[in-house]
Amino acid sequence: MRIDKIWIYRLAIPFSRVVTHSLHERSETEAIIVAIQDETGMRGYGEGTPRGYVTGESLAATVDACGSVASRMAGFSTSSADELGEFLRDLGSAHPSACNPSAWCALEVAILDLWTKNNRAPFWRFFAENPVHQSFTYSGVVPILPDQRQLLEVLELARLFNLSFLKLKIKDCDSGLEAVKATRDYLGTDIDLRVDANGALSVPETLRFIEMTRSHGISAMEQPVPKSDLEGMTEVTSRSAIPIIADESLCTMEDAIKLIEHKGCHGFNIRLSKCGGFQKSLELAQLARARGILIQIGSHVGETGILSAAGRHFASLTPGYTYLEGSFSRFVLKEDIVKDDISFGGGGKALPLGGPGLGLQVNDWILHKWGTLVRFHSV
Repeated sequence: MRIDKIWIYRLAIPFSRVVTHSLHERSETEAIIVAIQDETGMRGYGEGTPRGYVTGESLAATVDACGSVASRMAGFSTSSADELGEFLRDLGSAHPSACNPSAWCALEVAILDLWTKNNRAPFWRFFAENPVHQSFTYSGVVPILPDQRQLLEVLELARLFNLSFLKLKIKDCDSGLEAVKATRDYLGTDIDLRVDANGALSVPETLRFIEMTRSHGISAMEQPVPKSDLEGMTEVTSRSAIPIIADESLCTMEDAIKLIEHKGCHGFNIRLSKCGGFQKSLELAQLARARGILIQIGSHVGETGILSAAGRHFASLTPGYTYLEGSFSRFVLKEDIVKDDISFGGGGKALPLGGPGLGLQVNDWILHKWGTLVRFHSV
């Protein structure tokens, strides 16, 4: 396989509804799409979703970093999976890949999609002989909504899908408590319910909220205090009656080690784009399992089917995760750039993707409708 051409697109697809959490309000996706073509004309696709409030990446900086790394990829040729793996490890750990995780995620996923397509194998096969899961159960995620009517509309969708897991976004104690109460009243006590503050609370507010919702059976709380407040995460973790999951506080291996050393969480939320692609995310999951840390496989709002498919292949390779998010593109985006519907079904259930590659086809017309070509590299 030889890399002959690389296209980088900036993507902006409108959402079906505005999505809000405590750090950001979003009405369209903000992503980069990478297409890599080999000497036969076959293409692999990848996606990155930069979020400045999480990793510090801007979309413009992500495009620049992706273009810089792509120029080093163009012309690379190999027939060895081991050589490709080493090439990706070296390139992914060097500047600017190391400090631009979304850019690197898009490039890594694209080249691995291309490689596994060439070998007529599912994406996960690059890393393992067999998947560790034969089925998946996805969690729903409810954004912060402006009124009770819209909250009940989303809860009705969760009821119709008979979901077993649900995450509520909250912005403060009082409105968060009301959302928890409304959810329990509407869906009952059987559904596993957790909350995500996206760093909106202080330590006292977090502990107050946990106590206020004790009778409502919250199973976990994600990123209660700001990502910069490691001491706060440590205090909450030591005093909480429920698991505390680090999200914005966990982007790199260095972050993970700090959290472990300071006992700053009970769980890691691992997202491919935030954490810099497959190899780095798999290392984080391996560390979590070794230290007895809960694993949530997360997603960014506005992901297309490309990153949703990548997330399911990552889940195929990850033993023992507790929560799985993603495959929301058909619910969130007005249009998806992939032809395949990889949404979860009733009960949040989904099956492994068989491939070849990611196991999907990109609709070039939709990609060019909502995407702008911003970089091109050719041998």
